[in-house]
Amino acid sequence: MATTPETIAGTGAGQDLDAAAHERERVFHNFRSWGYLEADLDPLGFFHPEPHPDLAVDSEFAREARNIYCETVGAEFMHIADPERRRWIQERMESPQGSVDQNAVLDQLIRAELFEQVLQQRYLGSKRFSLEGMTSFIPLVDEMLETAGQKGAVELVMGMSHRGRLTVLVQVAKRDPKEIFAGFEDVDPRSVLGSGDVKYHLGATGEYVTRSGAKIHIHLVSNPSHLEAVDPVTEGRTRAKQDRAGADGKSKYLPLLVHGDAAFAGQGITAETINYADLRGYTVGGTIHVIVNNLMGFTTVVGDLHSSRFSAQIARRQGIPIFHVNSEDVDAVVRVARIAVDYRYRFGSDVVVDLIGYRRHGHSEVDDPTITQPLRYRAIKDHPPLWEIYAEDIGAKDVQERVKAIREELETAQKAAGSLTKKPVLRELPGYWDGYKGGRYQP
Repeated sequence: MATTPETIAGTGAGQDLDAAAHERERVFHNFRSWGYLEADLDPLGFFHPEPHPDLAVDSEFAREARNIYCETVGAEFMHIADPERRRWIQERMESPQGSVDQNAVLDQLIRAELFEQVLQQRYLGSKRFSLEGMTSFIPLVDEMLETAGQKGAVELVMGMSHRGRLTVLVQVAKRDPKEIFAGFEDVDPRSVLGSGDVKYHLGATGEYVTRSGAKIHIHLVSNPSHLEAVDPVTEGRTRAKQDRAGADGKSKYLPLLVHGDAAFAGQGITAETINYADLRGYTVGGTIHVIVNNLMGFTTVVGDLHSSRFSAQIARRQGIPIFHVNSEDVDAVVRVARIAVDYRYRFGSDVVVDLIGYRRHGHSEVDDPTITQPLRYRAIKDHPPLWEIYAEDIGAKDVQERVKAIREELETAQKAAGSLTKKPVLRELPGYWDGYKGGRYQP
């Protein structure tokens, strides 16, 4: 068990520690407080670590603490007033980390990247708000579902804006890729899926089966163009489902809000929604917030985007932990997902995961980002996709054969989409509407 600042401060307890233990605890306390500032979080290296004077020490204890708090995960939690919550986080951070199913993770990364590539190649010039550069978001959500399933979750209520939504429809909501490709085809533009930009606005439902066999219903909430407008809607729907379920409703229904970095810091509705987190009439037993942080808002870089170092820091006004993580350390991303879900279920609290990466294209695929960020996009052009990096890191075999098979699968689905005469329905009303007049809507 890790020693804590509270141990030292406790009456008489600190007297039993020898000088070395006191020094170790002093050093670790500083790194727990400020280590996130010096963490290596940007895969491209533009967002540099920020030195802190309390960490300017080189000793055995400092090196040990730096390996925990200044690598690819920056844990921001010492602002939390409750010592039990602080102690829980530091013990999780300082304990040995569990294993990762690297083969499954690699498959998720390949599928996410190739799905986006097929969209880019077949529908060049169409807006889709690609997830490329942030594809570790898919293993992140997968591990959250895996962990929540072990705790009795039956449904994930998910609100998100545009970026990555189409990939989420396929890999999280488990919609057939053909259904998504059909949204780009010029067939039946008056059908329920609609046309234009609503492909990444409409919601969907599906069923996710975890690796342990748990079935979790996915409810991806519809979202208009106004980014964070979906936040209170998601929370309200979650609370209604929880109330309907009864005493264990908060364990069964898990809300997940996915934000852009600029919107999280810049839109007031985010702060308003977080403010409801612990109010009796509104609480949902903790929301997991994931910031898909490409360190840019439209064409504005971080230094001109928000006054705080991180967009996530508006959550500091409440006792909410923030885990900043480099999106290209995929194993670390998966482990942070576990910690986030465990914390939510342990304390009934919100938690923020700040997933830091980049976007391979512009704000949308019709923009040319080389005009406003020429140096950054020169680096991105030469940067390999994450699945290639990860495959090399884990020494995966037969990767190209796997890539070829998945690409053929997606291209077959894309061709099939062109033969459809009506765009598919991505969403169905749940069964509890059956008793109402008219029953289910039949398009």
